[in-house]
Amino acid sequence: MHGALGELFDEIGWAGGAITMLTGTTVLGWIKVWSGQFKLLKSASLATLHSQLYEKGGRYIVHGAITLSELDDLEYTWQAYKGLGGNGTGEKIYQKCRELPISDYVPNKAFKEVEDIAAEHEAKRNA
Repeated sequence: MHGALGELFDEIGWAGGAITMLTGTTVLGWIKVWSGQFKLLKSASLATLHSQLYEKGGRYIVHGAITLSELDDLEYTWQAYKGLGGNGTGEKIYQKCRELPISDYVPNKAFKEVEDIAAEHEAKRNA
């Protein structure tokens, strides 16, 4: 190939040239777009987890106790929040919740109902 198109293909290779011709942008352009989208998704996830830590943790602190299942749930939220770079007051709330006394375990009523329905379906399937 000769001319400007040939120079483009020589510079970025056949795959990059094909992508540029088909999409109107370079591979580097797509990487920049996806990198920006990834940063936005990370930021949104961090904000959501932060909100959950504040809402749930604040409720447990005000209540003055936490169940094992609530603590387990908060642990998952905290680990994800920390993994995305969250810290500061979110960590303080998490640590404060870990210091709360464990209240008597009360099964989640909605989960119990789901288990009962699943058991009924299983029994009908096996009958």
